[in-house]
Amino acid sequence: MTLKERRQQEKLLKQARKKGDPTQILNEALALYQSGNLNLALKICLSVLGVHPQHPDALNLAGSIHLDLGQTKQSVKCLRSAARLLPDSAQAYYNLGTALTAHNEFTDAIASHRRALELKPDYPEALFNLGNAYRQSDEAEAALQSYRNTLNLAPSYPGAATNLASCLLELGRPSEALDASEEALKFNPGDRDALAFKAVAATETGDPKTAASILSMDRIIRSKDCDVATRFSDIAEFNKALTAHVLSHPGLAREPHNVATRLGQQTGSLALEPKGPIAQLEELIIEAYDEYMDALSSGSGHPYIQQIPKLRKIDIWGTVLDRMGHQAAHMHRNAWISGVYYVQLPDIMHGPNETQSGWIEFGRPPDNFPCTVEHEVRMFEPKEGRLLMFPSFEYHRTIPFESSQQRISIAFDLLA
Repeated sequence: MTLKERRQQEKLLKQARKKGDPTQILNEALALYQSGNLNLALKICLSVLGVHPQHPDALNLAGSIHLDLGQTKQSVKCLRSAARLLPDSAQAYYNLGTALTAHNEFTDAIASHRRALELKPDYPEALFNLGNAYRQSDEAEAALQSYRNTLNLAPSYPGAATNLASCLLELGRPSEALDASEEALKFNPGDRDALAFKAVAATETGDPKTAASILSMDRIIRSKDCDVATRFSDIAEFNKALTAHVLSHPGLAREPHNVATRLGQQTGSLALEPKGPIAQLEELIIEAYDEYMDALSSGSGHPYIQQIPKLRKIDIWGTVLDRMGHQAAHMHRNAWISGVYYVQLPDIMHGPNETQSGWIEFGRPPDNFPCTVEHEVRMFEPKEGRLLMFPSFEYHRTIPFESSQQRISIAFDLLA
């Protein structure tokens, strides 16, 4: 933080602690929140609440920021207070319901969203999040109805048709899931969820050709064996530096919540400073992406490629798998293009490997979709220094391996 930025922060916090009307400073906090400066926005809100503990706007904004920071307990506390102070505000109950869902209090979340809808029946956001709360409380039929109600009110509402499709796939109703996926693609032809779900549903309804045309695994999954990286004598030295960086990363944790890693560890973001050798890897990824897009734009004919906007951000993290470690089937719905770079592989993965242990497999749906037919899959062999790139809607998993040596890779997402 520069001296100028520190002085500006001190000025804002001083203003927040004044006893007068806090509307102006809360507007400043809202602008900071919307620009991504969550921590300063939260400090301002908490300073206002120190002087005006019952100010509903400060409570609402503080609760929303806590939620975005993953601080669900604090979020629920703030938003409960806001809803009590604003008993006729649909927005207040919607915010509270969203926080309660994130805090796994589904019964209260459902009640809060229903109250929001009593106050404002034409509220697609509340209908959608009510469906999510029902779904997470295992009330699938109620969730389906909420998603359908959302679509009746707002046919293009983001996520409604795809959540409907995935819920139907979980219930073993692929024909209806196919219809929902196609509805989503009418409004957003590049919807990663819709493409993935349509491929699964098509195979399950006896149309593997449609699934194959979407997944196009032989055309749009590509690998590149990287040469010597700049500033390193050879690729082995580069991989050794990456190994040390991943294993010493402060965010390395065993099986973090809501990730696909099993019997292994995963880092937080490797895009944060100090990057060390990750900066060089990012350069290799950008170079590989340019080559990937040049090749596909001229020869793949896949409509997804035409939907990809200019990608500006790399999200990148490391995965360390131990004996029998693997990645469960998943895809990367928030990205456009994803990939993996192989840093260190167990000896068992070098040379002949008839069981394909440790390999990456594409095309198999996740276990929560009860499939009744065999889905077409493709296997790709990892090698140290190899970079694999693919559209983010492709379901993929890794095969467990039997070795005491660790399998280390670095995954990445390319985002707009």
